[in-house]
Order: sequence, then structure tokens, then C-alpha cells
Amino acid sequence: MHSHLYRFLKWPEIKQAAQDGAVVVIPVAAIEQHGLHLPVDMDNLAVEYVTEEAARRSDGLMLTLPIVHYGFNEHNMGFPGTITIREEVFMDFCYDIGHSLVRQGFDRIVYVNAHGSNQMLCNLVARRLVNNTSALAAALPHWNLAREVVDKIRESEYPGGMAHACEFETSIYLYLKPELVEKDKMVAETPSKLSKFIYDDLFGSGPVHFVNRWSRVTQSGVEGDPFKATAEKGRQILEAEISNLIEFARSFRDMPNLPDADLNYQRRPK
Repeated sequence: MHSHLYRFLKWPEIKQAAQDGAVVVIPVAAIEQHGLHLPVDMDNLAVEYVTEEAARRSDGLMLTLPIVHYGFNEHNMGFPGTITIREEVFMDFCYDIGHSLVRQGFDRIVYVNAHGSNQMLCNLVARRLVNNTSALAAALPHWNLAREVVDKIRESEYPGGMAHACEFETSIYLYLKPELVEKDKMVAETPSKLSKFIYDDLFGSGPVHFVNRWSRVTQSGVEGDPFKATAEKGRQILEAEISNLIEFARSFRDMPNLPDADLNYQRRPK
């Protein structure tokens, strides 16, 4: 049975899922370079596994849509393998997916993202849905669901050791598809650790947001230390993300639907 996967349902079943109050998850990722040792589908592999497995284990609470494979990636276009979608196009596309779901009767929508540069755009898309429709929509990067586990198992330096094709992402790939990881080609780099104001890490970046074009600052495309990665770390990371996503979806569905209030001065008609 695949009742947790939107793509395998017939339209009456989708209508029933909306009536039952299912929380709909939209996985969003990117096709981009991930160093010399990881395939370009890293982000897709991770978020699709987390969202589909969470939906499978959720006992009808969650329904996961097909993944949005491509993201905003202009900074990585100096490397072959990267596909980029213009910011406005990406946002409109993701919004239209969510808005289509609202029109079907779903009122809890979650964008789960796997690519750093998508996140600010996904946040705005979720806010646009809340502002323009009666539904509640949220957005999160999947790695935020693994913070507690990462604090315990992390070995790479902070900041910079977990940012891109790093200990974190390489561990996930080693767990899910180890045969595709070319360990002999791994490189460790921390190119965005520039000052006390500018540094980058999945688990806490500097106070100033700055992303340079990636080919200017790295030879390999890596940001972090993949040498610290293990398949067991990947397993622990993914299990934490799955359980926390289910817990969040349950609490999100239980949030009350509060009425709007208009406290503005109401001019009386003449």
C-alpha cells in the first residue's frame, strides 16, 4: 500500500485525505554539484527519503507529494551538473503547488527543503499561502530536525565542518547509497569561514548573510569535512529527522484555526 504517497492515489482518495485533515508535505531540493565524491542528487535523495518515510510511518497523518527536483542555484553554476531556477519562477512554481492543494481542501501544508539557497524562498512561499488563503503553511530545512543528534555525534569543526558535501551530507549518502560515494576523491574545505561576521554551517551561520559565487572560493565544491562521515551517523540523522517531522506534523495539524480580526478604523458609508 502507498496511501502515504500522493502520486499513487486516485482522486477520490485524495479528496478523502483532505477531508480527513492530512498534513501535506512538499519535498523541495536541487540538482547541484556536491564535490568530487558525491552525486549531484544528494539533496533530492535525502529529503525524498525523509519525507516519504515519515509519511509511511505516520499512520495516515501525512501525505507526501512528488519532489520538486530543481532549486535556486545560480551561485553554483560555475560547476557542471548544477541546474538553477530563477528565484521568481521557483517561488511561483512552489506557491502554485501549495495553492492547488488548498483548492482541494487541504489546510496544513509543509515545505521540507534540502537546499540552503531555497530556504528563504520557501519561507516566503509559505507566508504567501498563509496571507492569501485560509490554510496554514510552514517551511523548514530537513537538517533542522536533526539538531539534537548532530550535537552529540558531530566531529567536524564548527563553524564550517557541516555545510555542503560535508560530514552531514556524506553520512546520509553513505547510509542510503554507499556504493555511489567515492571516498578516495573526498576533499575538506571551509571556504566561507571569512571572519567573525561571515561563516557558514548548517547548524549556525554568521550574523551577516553573504554567499559568493562558489567557483570563486572553492576548487572542489565542498564546504566542510566529509572525512568525518560514517553510515551510522547518517542513520542516526535520518531517524531523528523522520521522528521529528512526524511529531511536528501532528502538532501542526492540532493548531487551532483562529479567526481573522480587522482592528482597523472602519469608515461608515455616507
